[in-house]
Order: sequence, then structure tokens, then C-alpha cells
Amino acid sequence: MSVASEQSNQPLVTSVFLDSQSSPTALAQVLWELTRCPSIYDGDVKATAATVTYSVVKNLGTTSCQVWLYTDDRDRFKPIAHYGTMAYNGTMVAEKNTQELSVADHADYFPSLAQQNWLVLNTGLPAQSPENHAPSNHQPRSFPPYLADQAQVITALIEIPIYYQKQVVGILCCTQHHAPRVWQAAETSFMVTASCLIALAISHAHQYQQAHTLNKQKRQLTLEMIERQQAEQAWQESQLFIQSILDASTNILYVNDFASGANYYVNGYMENILGYSPEEIKQLGAQFLEDIAHEDDVKIIHGARRQLAQSQSGDIIENEYRLQHKQGNWHWMLCRETIFKWNPDGTPLQLLGTATDITVHKKNTEALQQKNQELTALARIDALTQIANRRAFDEFLDYAWGTRNHTPLTLILCDIDCFKLYNDTYGHQAGDECLRLVAQALRRAVKRQPDLVARYGGEEFAVVLPNTTLVGATHVARAIRAAVQELKIEHRLSSVGPHLTLSQGIATVSSTATGAPQGLIEAADQGLYKAKSEGRDQFSIGLIETHEN
Repeated sequence: MSVASEQSNQPLVTSVFLDSQSSPTALAQVLWELTRCPSIYDGDVKATAATVTYSVVKNLGTTSCQVWLYTDDRDRFKPIAHYGTMAYNGTMVAEKNTQELSVADHADYFPSLAQQNWLVLNTGLPAQSPENHAPSNHQPRSFPPYLADQAQVITALIEIPIYYQKQVVGILCCTQHHAPRVWQAAETSFMVTASCLIALAISHAHQYQQAHTLNKQKRQLTLEMIERQQAEQAWQESQLFIQSILDASTNILYVNDFASGANYYVNGYMENILGYSPEEIKQLGAQFLEDIAHEDDVKIIHGARRQLAQSQSGDIIENEYRLQHKQGNWHWMLCRETIFKWNPDGTPLQLLGTATDITVHKKNTEALQQKNQELTALARIDALTQIANRRAFDEFLDYAWGTRNHTPLTLILCDIDCFKLYNDTYGHQAGDECLRLVAQALRRAVKRQPDLVARYGGEEFAVVLPNTTLVGATHVARAIRAAVQELKIEHRLSSVGPHLTLSQGIATVSSTATGAPQGLIEAADQGLYKAKSEGRDQFSIGLIETHEN
């Protein structure tokens, strides 16, 4: 690759500047100007990256844009271009000599670049810690390590993997600081195409290296012929690359006219999941989604349309539908829809939707419910409390662990505070009645199927929550605490308060974690111990020690 001038040198494309609300037509004009940048076709990757970062910040009105590439041996990740302001130690500075990153030091981040969707969006996020910056697409992964120093001020970002010959070679990242922002479709398309231009420059750089060797072997070929072949190949690669970004998504993407339901665009993944080619979808005509939906779900689709008609910019309506494959079988789809284009009078014009196949997840949920019912039918019930006993808990946890299918699994361990003192004060019969009341309170608080409430032993209870994140688990823990408080069971000698309370430990295993259920139990027990040591009548989170795939 050719070596370009430093960041401070004047970029090559400066003729078109727009604001952050630029129209798709205006952004398209900027992209046309960018495609004429000589450094792209000269194979000057650094100069191309500098021009792209400058153009992104100037035309999208963002805080910062930067480009990082792997070194040739792929053991380091280095910045090659940056434009805008960056935050370090709470201070905004114009630029900073960012150090290279070791790929080996960030094993949780770099392998995921080649496994994620082509386009990763984080939109409208408040400044917070890196672990809470979750991508907006369905695959969670680590916050970019090269932005770690800026995590407290970043409110929105777009991170685009740069591909060359089907391999991730770098990242184009655009950030917004302090002020919330929702990326528009035209802006994300602008960033995707900008990454294509960098990839095209990389392609040209490699081509020039190959051409140099080829010229030594075949000197009879003229320079004009070589340049013509390179230009043709570069054009084909750029076209295929842009289309592959859309078709490589593991979701169905579609754009419909809101009023008629007519389809403007659907990506190739529709054919992978439901058997319909994009041409066949267009031939179905208006309201194609209703035509292939289960008759019992059509009313849900219409309800979603009514919600979208009253929605604000950025609102996402989510529902589950059964859609029929071209061959007749049914698939459960999780559909997320939003209005991304509006009429001048403020009414919705175009709808953008994604559909994710959740058929396997649905089957696993039904299997878990069936397993729960089987455990009940086999009388795996605690005789005193009439909830699942320890044996039922062990079997259900093992089954839920083995059938996670890339979904999280959460365990809550609950322990009645100062229960021995309660027995000593009120007698064992009152203690037994107390256990029964608490068990029923937990059952009322944990309402979702196929969640399991079980007596873990003595005054301890366990709650297994399949397909539940840590955030969801904390809501359940608060509901459990409130349900026990509502019992108002007198415990006058308790060190916590005048009424009976309990402490809770929470542990969650991620969708990709390996290991065994025992690690989840140990982590929840760790959280329970922490909750008791910090004053009881509360919940605390235990950390599970496991490896990520």
C-alpha cells in the first residue's frame, strides 16, 4: 500500500459539504464526488481513508470519524486516519496519537468482527459505561476497545467492517458525542459506501503490487491493457461488495409503501428463509406480508400498522408472526418495523422492516414448557410448599442449559433472612406456614412460562429464567421482593426490620458461554452471600467464570 500524508494534510475532496440532516440525493452527490478521488484508484489507502473521514464528519455533522486497519501479520490493529474531536480523560481534543492495539489482548472483540452482521449500528445511546453500549442489531458483542477512552461521552456510533477478499481487514467508525442521535437510512448507506471506497483503495493497492510482479513476467503487455483490466475488476468488485452487504444479513430486510403495503425492496435472505425471490415478492403486489401471514396473525399486523401510524421518528414496533414458506410450511418470525420516511404533512410514507426467524427458539420454548409440565405430572413437588422440589430444579436447570440455543439463562437464589431466629421465636409450625406463604408469593411474582420456581433446600428457593437477560432478571428480583413485603409476616427479632424479608443472588450466563450449570449456581450463591453481607433484604449479582466461544 502507498504511504499517504499525515492526518493534518488537506483531504482531496472538499467541494461538497452538507449538514447532519442531508437528503439521500445530496449524500449521493457527495458519494459521487468521493468516487472520483484519485487516491482510491492509485491504491493510496491512507490518503483515501483521510479523505473519507474528513468527508464523513463534514457531511454527516458527526463528532469524529476514524479508520483502523490490521497490520500485514494481523497481530496488531492500527489507526491510519482520523478527523474530528476525541475525548480523553474528560477533555475534548482535536486529535491524539492513538496507539496500536494488540489483537491478542482483545480476544473477545476481534474474532467477532468476522462473525457479526456486515453493518453494526448503535443509535441514540446516552453516555454510559462500555459494557452497556450494546449494538442495535441482534448480536451482542464487546464495545470497540479503540473507543474505550471515549465511552463516557459517546452517545451514538456506526461501526462498519471493511472487507477485502471476503476477510475483515479493518473498521470505519463514526461517533457522536454528548448529544443523542438516530442515524438515518441515507446516513448508514453513506457510511457503508464510504467503507466500500476504502476497500476499493485496498483492492487497488494489492492490484498494483500484483501488477508489478506481472509486468516482470509479461513485459509485452501494455500499461493501457493492465489499467483497463484493473478498472473493470475494481468496478465489479465494488458492485458485488455493496450488494453483498445487503444480502449477507441473517435477517430479512424489506421496504414497503406504508399506505398500500407494496414492496419497494427485499433482500436475498427472503429466499433463504421463506423461498420467495425478491421478484416474486414484488409480484405478490400490495400487502404481501398479510398474504403470506397466518390468518390468526393478520390482525396483529394490522395492529402494528395502527401503532406505526401514530409513532414518532425512531420508534420501533416489534411483533411475532407466522409466515408461510413458499412450499407451505410455517416459520415464526420476529418482525421489527419503523417509519423511516415521512410525507410533507407528517404522515408515514415508507416502512422499513426486519424479520428474524425464531422458529427454533419457539420450539425450544415449547419444549421447556412441556418439560415443566412433565416435571409437575411426575409429582416432583415439594410436599410442604407445593412448588417444584430440588430434584425438579436440578433436572430443569440441566435441560434449560442444554437447550439454550444462543439465548441467555438466568438463576436467582433466594434465602429468607434470619429464618432460624424466626423458628426459635414463633415455633416450627409457624416456620412451616411461613415457608408456604413465601413459596406462593414467589410463584405469583414469577408469572412467565416456562420459568421455574423451586424449593432449593431449607429456607432457600431457586428461580430459573430461560431466555432472560440480567436486566430482565433484576425486574423479577424486584417483583419477588415486593411480593414478600406484601405478606407483612411479623418477625420482631429480625435485624432487618419488623417484617420477614429475603435476600437474593442473581447470575446470568450469556448466549455463547460454555461450561456447566454448576458454575451458574456458584455465581448465584456468590451474589446471595454478597446481598446478605451488605445488609440483607436486597439482591446482588454474582459473576460467572466461563469462557466465551
